[in-house]
Amino acid sequence: MNMDEGALGNACAGLDAEVITELGAIADRYRSANGLLMRLAGWAGQRAERVTARLPSVVQSAIGEAAALALRQSYAVAFATQGSAEGSVPSRALRRLRGEVAHRVFTGISGALGGLGGVATTLVDLPVTTTLILRSVQQIARDYGEDLTDPAVRAQCVAVFALGGPLGEDDAAEAGLFASRLALGGKTLAEIIRAAAPRFGVVLGEKALAQATPLLGALAGGAINPIFTGYYQAMAHVHFRLRRLERDADPEQVRACFERIVRARG
Repeated sequence: MNMDEGALGNACAGLDAEVITELGAIADRYRSANGLLMRLAGWAGQRAERVTARLPSVVQSAIGEAAALALRQSYAVAFATQGSAEGSVPSRALRRLRGEVAHRVFTGISGALGGLGGVATTLVDLPVTTTLILRSVQQIARDYGEDLTDPAVRAQCVAVFALGGPLGEDDAAEAGLFASRLALGGKTLAEIIRAAAPRFGVVLGEKALAQATPLLGALAGGAINPIFTGYYQAMAHVHFRLRRLERDADPEQVRACFERIVRARG
């Protein structure tokens, strides 16, 4: 383990060395989620963030409702397109879509097309992008041994949208991650969507503002979507790798050790 055990205190006492090593790897993945590309995206979105804050409350409320709607729609569609059964032409095409890179490419295409017509086409892009991100999150969950036929697991995939965010307001993301994972454990889908919608709404609001100018919006959407997708994919790895460890060890001790490692490496 490449860490001074004294820096961990008692938080990791009693955990196997292999578990602590895995927690270190998860912590590295977590911190890399807020790497250079995300800082650039946050810097680029600062102006839009200021504009969003000055929007009338009714508009901000509409953005939150759009986020909740996008999450509900994506929940209904994403899992239905994962299997191998025959379906509609769009569903068959989506069933062939596999892998994190492929999903980033397709969200980039969706963002570019969504930005071509400004606000009108951006509103069409929002549920498409959300569905593509959630599909990728579900595939990551399955890779860590989760059963996607379990509605509770699919709800935890939606919960990834509530575990921090890729924008400037989430600089204190550790607190958000730890608190959110505790708060969302065992919650229903409706409760998780209510928790995720305000945070995800900020992301969607800034994305919509960035894509609001036709043609220029296509460039913004094509660039921003893959970055946001990569962020949520990284958070999915963090969330479901932790869940895998929590199935075999004391969940409270796993969380405490992970938090200590993240802070020690900060």
